[in-house]
Amino acid sequence: MFFTRIGRILAHLIFWSSALRLAIAFGIAFLTPDMESNTFASRRYLAAATSGEAINEAVIYLLLGIALGVLCEISSKRIGTVST
Repeated sequence: MFFTRIGRILAHLIFWSSALRLAIAFGIAFLTPDMESNTFASRRYLAAATSGEAINEAVIYLLLGIALGVLCEISSKRIGTVST
């Protein structure tokens, strides 16, 4: 029960932080006029070489957060049905 609660909190933190990073990366990708300003903004705001690199990392963490959330949901359903 304890790990399910901690897992849910971590899943939310991972999901929402990566969703925010993904939104910022897409904003930089589409709103910068050239590659030089894209690189500068990505290094400054995302700590990545380019916005594409930040998008790739954010998608991986987004999927990780979703997977952890699904596992916590399965765990919470299993705890309610187990009888001793």
